[in-house]
Amino acid sequence: MTSGPLRGRIILDCSALLPGPFVGRLLADLGAEVFKIESPRHPDGSKAMGDAYTYLNRGKKIVTLDLTDPKDRGAFHERVRGAHGLIEAFRPQAKAKLGLDEKSLLGVNPKLCIGSLVGYPEHGPWRDRAGHNLNFEAVAGTISMFKEMPTLPLADLFAAYTAALRLTAAMDQAERTGRGSRQVVSMSRVLAEMQGLWVHEFHKTGQAPLPGTTLMSGQNPCYRLYTAGCGRRVAVAAIEHKFWVKVCGILGLNDHVGHGLARGEQARRTIEAVQATLGEKPWSHWAPHFEGADCCVEPVATYEEAYGPGLRPW
Repeated sequence: MTSGPLRGRIILDCSALLPGPFVGRLLADLGAEVFKIESPRHPDGSKAMGDAYTYLNRGKKIVTLDLTDPKDRGAFHERVRGAHGLIEAFRPQAKAKLGLDEKSLLGVNPKLCIGSLVGYPEHGPWRDRAGHNLNFEAVAGTISMFKEMPTLPLADLFAAYTAALRLTAAMDQAERTGRGSRQVVSMSRVLAEMQGLWVHEFHKTGQAPLPGTTLMSGQNPCYRLYTAGCGRRVAVAAIEHKFWVKVCGILGLNDHVGHGLARGEQARRTIEAVQATLGEKPWSHWAPHFEGADCCVEPVATYEEAYGPGLRPW
């Protein structure tokens, strides 16, 4: 028997690949009973992506149904009648063909809450346009903020967490009102929403959030990556003045205490001073000084260090 805040909720996961199944995985982790509905004719593409299929569908029960077959469609409707939520990520024509459109599903179960992942806004000119994570990162301007192709599928992940939140809230509302709903999450639009603060600043200043031009990308001395003498990268995130004071004290740079959030030429001079000092000695020298200082300075861990054998304090 599962436990968690969503215990007792039944979710039908009719999606494939990454974002939709990740929504189901998140809900399963919260205690929901998730049934993954899979087509016998079209295997989930994540099976060709290493261990992705196993990871994304952990905790789910796999049910094979051909939604284009009348008999299987009937069996599917029986499951819909007893479900609280459903996840799908099809384009409009495919949705209607499979009976996963809002009218068909709510006709079977008026209390059902549907989480629909779409690439582009449904009421826009690109509603039928094909796309995957990299396309959404491209059109939303996200890739322009990186020097290289982003390693993580940001659109897929942000959309999945957003859909999980909205579907959970919708199920709560349905329990109170007796009426289901459809929650639509556009993967390209989610990226725009996640960049809302930077888009706002762009509209004000005309300055795009390129690397090194914002607080979060290294513009200021107190919040950026530096390199110790051994080549180890060090994350300094001493935004609050009290932390920056400690950093400057450890480095012997008290003349720069007032310049943590400096910009322009003063920022350049302070950044150069911090880098020059950190670069004089390896991280093994600096680590004991920062370890007990409580000032938001951490070495950048490799994947082997972060996820290899052994206990991690975080």
